[in-house]
Amino acid sequence: MVHKTIIGLSDNEVIASRNINGANSLEHQKKNNFLNSLFDILKEPMFLLLVAAASIYFVTGDYGDGIFMSIAILLVVAISLFQEARSRNAIDDLKKLSQPKNKVIRNGSVIEIFSEEIVLGDCIQIEEGSFIPADAKIIQSSDFMVNESILTGESLSVAKNETSDDNEVFQGTIVATGMAICEVTAIGNQTNLGKIGKSLEQVVVEKTPLQIQINNFVKKMSVIGLLIFGIVWAIN
Repeated sequence: MVHKTIIGLSDNEVIASRNINGANSLEHQKKNNFLNSLFDILKEPMFLLLVAAASIYFVTGDYGDGIFMSIAILLVVAISLFQEARSRNAIDDLKKLSQPKNKVIRNGSVIEIFSEEIVLGDCIQIEEGSFIPADAKIIQSSDFMVNESILTGESLSVAKNETSDDNEVFQGTIVATGMAICEVTAIGNQTNLGKIGKSLEQVVVEKTPLQIQINNFVKKMSVIGLLIFGIVWAIN
């Protein structure tokens, strides 16, 4: 049910807001995924070990085996990059397919649009069970409660309305009961959830203990292999 006095934005106001404030999407750091993936493969100890083995073949004059191993290394790298690119594209396509629609009030009518199309100043209508697509201020509500565990860690739902001191709702939280009409105050990276996401991008991902152990094992085996090669080469 829509209050008669809530008209929402006009089409021209939507266009103007989108031009000034952008779309309601979380923009991450722009990275060259191909170069990052290639660098991750090149710094793997196992890859370095294979390159060292191929180099030894060339040094000892066994060009046939050296060329064969080099081709095998290039083939493995190409397959790894191809599979990772396919996985990344599949995830992006899945995100597009699973993108929810939200109700907004524009030109005095309730319409459904994708969350990315919401602009600053829009009036959104949120109901029980729906995800809140942006940070907003409650204009009108009825038995409205929201679950903010994604931000606060608190499992209990919080009651909010337009007259309470806490009359704001946040992107990513879930409507537990009732319904509310809210005016969008922040979108995309300017929301509380977007700011948390940006801060997490600065966190350095550490290797797991198993990865560390495997890397150390490969390094030790590489040193032992080089020592044995040196001894055999010196004898011959």
